[in-house]
Amino acid sequence: MRNALTIDVEDWYHDAARPGGPATADEIAAVGSRVERNVDMLLEILDRHRTRATLFFLADVAREHPSLVRRAIALGHEIACHGLLHRPVRGRARHELADDVREARKIVEDVGGTEVRGFRAPYFLQPPDLWALEVLADAGFAYDSSYMPLRYFPGDVPRLPGEGGPVRMESGIWEFPLPLSRLPSGHVLPSAAGGFSLRALPFWITRKYLKRFNRDVGPTVVYTHPWELDAGSPKLPGTPSYVCWFNDVGRARMATKIHRLLSEFSFAPIAEVFADELAR
Repeated sequence: MRNALTIDVEDWYHDAARPGGPATADEIAAVGSRVERNVDMLLEILDRHRTRATLFFLADVAREHPSLVRRAIALGHEIACHGLLHRPVRGRARHELADDVREARKIVEDVGGTEVRGFRAPYFLQPPDLWALEVLADAGFAYDSSYMPLRYFPGDVPRLPGEGGPVRMESGIWEFPLPLSRLPSGHVLPSAAGGFSLRALPFWITRKYLKRFNRDVGPTVVYTHPWELDAGSPKLPGTPSYVCWFNDVGRARMATKIHRLLSEFSFAPIAEVFADELAR
C-alpha cells in the first residue's frame, strides 16, 4: 500500500506564533534564508529512496527561490500550494482568504510552469475552519489536505465522514485529512501523521499506528517540514518557550527517522495515491 508523502515548504521565520507578529526584514536578514539547503537535503533523501512526494510551497518561498520549485518538478515531485505568507485561516474574512489563495496559486503555477491542484492550509484546519474548503473549491483547487482536529485530552474528536479516509465535500473538492489514531489512553492524536510525532517520539510508534491506519482505513497522508531536519534553525525573538521546545525537539534525529520511514513504507505524491478519487 502506498501512502502520500507531503512537505510543507516554508522557511524558519514563517512561524507566526510569537505575540510580536511576523518577522521583520531586519530579523530575516540577520540570519538569512535556510529553506533552500533544507529542501535540498530532503530532495536528496527522497532521491536516494526513489520516492516522490507532494511539496506544498508557500508562494513567498516560490517567489524568492524559483529554482527550488523547478528542481522539485524536474525530479518528478508534485507541486501544490501552501498559501501566500503562512497565515492561519482562523480569523480571516472569506474574501481575504479567497484573494490569498488565488494569488498564491498563480504565483506557484507561474514559477513552476505547471498546474497546481492541491492546497494545505498553514497550521492545518479545525472543524470551525471548514468553510475554507468552499473558498478553495471556488478558487479551482481539486483537493485539500489540511484537516487535523486535535484535542489534548481523552475523548472523540469531530471527524469527517469516511472514518478518516478521503472525503468529497459538497462543494466538490476532495479532502484528504491527516491520520488520527486512538491511543490506549483514550486520546485521539496524529501518531501516524509524521511531523512532531515522527520527530519527537520513538519510531516504533509511527510504524505501529501507520500500519494500523493502513489496515483499518487505507492509504493516508504523512507530512514534514524542511526546518524539521535543521538542528541549527533559529526562532524569532519573542517566540514563547513552549513553541521553541515543540519545534526543536528531535530535529537532530529527524533525517535518520525519515530514512527509516522511506525504507519501511511506500510513498508517492497525493495526486497518484488518490488518483481514482481525483478522477471522479
